[in-house]
Amino acid sequence: MAEHESLEFGKADFVLLDNVSLEDFMANLKLRFEKGRIYSYIGEVVVSVNPYRSMNIYGRDTVEQYRGRELYERPPHLFAIADAAYKAMKRRNKDTCIVISGESGAGKTEASKYIMQYIAAITNPNQRAEVER
Repeated sequence: MAEHESLEFGKADFVLLDNVSLEDFMANLKLRFEKGRIYSYIGEVVVSVNPYRSMNIYGRDTVEQYRGRELYERPPHLFAIADAAYKAMKRRNKDTCIVISGESGAGKTEASKYIMQYIAAITNPNQRAEVER
């Protein structure tokens, strides 16, 4: 389960919604966004809402919070997905991929950059591969 985020931020994983409806989904997504939580899970999938502004959630400290952790051990984040994919690749000794999908302007290119910079940071610990925006 995602690290004990208070319910004031809504449900971090949409699988945990009491009622599965478009209205409840959108209300939870809106609440999380308004509280600064741009990432949510639907099981092992991360849903992101482009904030159209810089956020201080991609730095070295955040990299360290997600490095080597299990997917639900920390709050939803792209770094959790990137770490899970990297660990799966290493464990299976096979290539892996992360599918990033969304409409134009949704932030797919930025998400790709953050994921690549996270992988660079965890595989090259001597370099300061901090994500900056």
